[in-house]
Amino acid sequence: MWKHKYGEFQENQVEDTKRFIRKQIYFLLLCVDPKTKDEYSNVDVAVAFEGILRKISGLNSILFYPSELVKVISLLEAALLEYKSSDFQFGVYRKLILDAGNEVLKIKEVE
Repeated sequence: MWKHKYGEFQENQVEDTKRFIRKQIYFLLLCVDPKTKDEYSNVDVAVAFEGILRKISGLNSILFYPSELVKVISLLEAALLEYKSSDFQFGVYRKLILDAGNEVLKIKEVE
């Protein structure tokens, strides 16, 4: 059981949520990847970033601010800055997105 702001979550609920967040993070990769971006031309990447960052901020609050989420949010912010850069480098962006997704796996219950 994971304690949270309003009670407790079952372990599987937290694991399901981590998977969901990772999928949303990796979606940001698909939307920008030169090989797949045409399939997502209707997606506003900046708005997609805002949505996932808001969800993560909500999770951060209810899980009592696990330190691992600081890395996730900072990596996503760096990826967004890279995406908006006039000198955008997909390889840098890709690494930041993959690292952010990996950091989600490290989220632990705050005791």
